[in-house]
Amino acid sequence: MTKRTKTWMIVVGLALALEGWAIYVVGISPERWRPAMVVRDEPAARAVYEAMIQTIRSANTLSYDSVCGDAEGRASFYKVRLAKPGLFRVELLNIPSLKDATLVGDGNDLWLFWSGTRSYLWFDDEAGYEKTKSNRYLKKPVAAGRDSIAEEIARIGIAWYACILDPSTFYGRTSELDPYVDGIRLAGTDKADGEKCDVIEISFLKAQRTQHLWISRQDHLPRRIKEILRVADNKIVVEEWSNIRVNDALPRQTFTWSPPADWKPWSVPQPQDLLIQSGQDAPDFELSTLDGNKVKLSDYRGKVVWLYLWRCGSPQCRQELPHLQKWYEKNRNDDLVVFGVNSTDDKRILQAFLRENPVTFPVVHDCSSFARKAVQDYGDKTATMPMSCIIDRQGKVVDAWLGYEGNHQRAMNALEKAGLRVTTDN
Repeated sequence: MTKRTKTWMIVVGLALALEGWAIYVVGISPERWRPAMVVRDEPAARAVYEAMIQTIRSANTLSYDSVCGDAEGRASFYKVRLAKPGLFRVELLNIPSLKDATLVGDGNDLWLFWSGTRSYLWFDDEAGYEKTKSNRYLKKPVAAGRDSIAEEIARIGIAWYACILDPSTFYGRTSELDPYVDGIRLAGTDKADGEKCDVIEISFLKAQRTQHLWISRQDHLPRRIKEILRVADNKIVVEEWSNIRVNDALPRQTFTWSPPADWKPWSVPQPQDLLIQSGQDAPDFELSTLDGNKVKLSDYRGKVVWLYLWRCGSPQCRQELPHLQKWYEKNRNDDLVVFGVNSTDDKRILQAFLRENPVTFPVVHDCSSFARKAVQDYGDKTATMPMSCIIDRQGKVVDAWLGYEGNHQRAMNALEKAGLRVTTDN
């Protein structure tokens, strides 16, 4: 990224951000969740949305700039260049920190590099950061139609905010949230980036997540996207699009990069690698349950404990929870304790979800800073849900892992290692 480009990005990014705040801060508060927020599907609104998706996917090249941020003044500015098959370049600048990063996809690999000192990232410690903050690059295999560019940005932690609309939509990738769309409705018309737009509202997961999209009537592409995530602390993020170009010729060198001779390869640890390790003492905690009682982990010494960290907004959690409940009913006994620990969700959303998906094991619901630190003490710094941890009778960790594995075989192995005889939920 040249100095001139970076300066231009700063000026334009700040201007767009300030303009955006003036437009949407007034009258768009993060409303508390209520069941009436779930929108019904309107065919006319869905047609507007599907026309946008089709326009994005049918293009041979797509270029745009966007600012993605919140009303507190933090924003990530993107220059996005996409071409088929599987080529991309995303230049990122965080405002106001002015830390930049560039991602290049050459059709086979993702290259990530910085023009100067890199940002201090979620997995860094002081000693490691000092050794790797300069003249480093990352290279990893990526298939743009299969892997998500937005998720790569979020996973590495290089941006204040990843794009709301995943650039990988251009290659035909669908979001894991697509099966959880409740409905799409028309919310009027408005102007954005000088374009007359249809505004549509999409609710996901019974309105736990809501998106408003301003879609140009002229070219069917978005000019603004607002997302409200209703958790314990509601979050609003807005993405503003500008300088949109479709089917322009993009030079091949846009999508190629080679590291300078003195640069060294660098890798990002996987979240799984940072979890608490087998044989370590399980960090003690005292947290509140959904019914208002207190649970202290050390009170259950002499029993085998399965800590299950989850949130309502995770598709994997929604898939696993019924299976975990079924398994628990088969295997519940005096030597086993299962805790479903939720330190994320709004209480009313959690209660509504559990009314539809009841469980008989205790659910810990505590969104305090102490509870969130307790979760991080188990190594889950990225809030990647679900996370499981099996703890033996002496309070030692047997195993910990992220994600839902389908047949619970890893859990079965860990529980048997802890001295319990268990069966699967099949």
